[in-house]
Amino acid sequence: MRSRFHPRGLALLLVMWALFIMSFAILGLISLLKIDIGNASGMERVALASSLALSGVTIGRNIDFPANGRSEQLNFPDGGKIEVSAVSENGKLNVNTLLGSGDRDVLRALFRIWGLSDVEADTVLDCLLDYVEPGGNRRLNGAKALQYKAAGRPAPPGRLFRSLDEMTRVLNFDLVTRHHPDWREALTIYGDGTLDLRAASPEVIRAYCRVGDASARAIHQGGDGLSDMAAIRMALGLTNGEFDELQGRLSLGGKVRRVRSKGTFAQATRTIEAIYQVNETSSVILEWREW
Repeated sequence: MRSRFHPRGLALLLVMWALFIMSFAILGLISLLKIDIGNASGMERVALASSLALSGVTIGRNIDFPANGRSEQLNFPDGGKIEVSAVSENGKLNVNTLLGSGDRDVLRALFRIWGLSDVEADTVLDCLLDYVEPGGNRRLNGAKALQYKAAGRPAPPGRLFRSLDEMTRVLNFDLVTRHHPDWREALTIYGDGTLDLRAASPEVIRAYCRVGDASARAIHQGGDGLSDMAAIRMALGLTNGEFDELQGRLSLGGKVRRVRSKGTFAQATRTIEAIYQVNETSSVILEWREW
């Protein structure tokens, strides 16, 4: 006999049941600690805010939130609150994939969109490639061990980036940070190198697909309604041949998810950001940050 429950519907029921149990667990924790919100110590408030943030990460890992990262909010009696969002990390450009393949065009286009001049964009690209490639051969506008020593910095390691923060160690990368302080919102070191059009910003779509602003915004505004590659080709304004070259590097979803959860209790807040590789039955933590 076939079950009447759709797997996604069953998953939602399980999550809602988990939220119901969690609300009682949080209230129970408050009761167990005998915390009076008005008189709770700073440490007690932070501890409960941390517990709420951790619960939110679990929710974000297991629920299919909208790809645009819209926040969901849960309020509990006695002042507890969770704000959680989850977004596909595949909506960003994998800088390691691009640099590893020697593809300058996408990053160069992105830097130009951000306001860098041609010379500035080429300087940053040469320095990025010199940083990740082994050997001592220096590009025209790049930098190797001698230039890093003169600047009082460690020599470039000759390998791909292990974190986005490491990119700030690259000589002349400050050209990017000055023009576009929110550069981290467009780049990642995770994913399979394909671009999730449901989660990508117009700027990223413009640079990756090499289309104009109007076409990029048409795709971005399509959001979760995007489902047909033929319609995507039309929206991008590409010929069949142009789209055939690009299609294998596009996706409508991704298996790497960035979850951000903020827990609040009596004006104390804690935030956790975690990146997960999500599979059908499990998930693996790739990165974890708390503040």
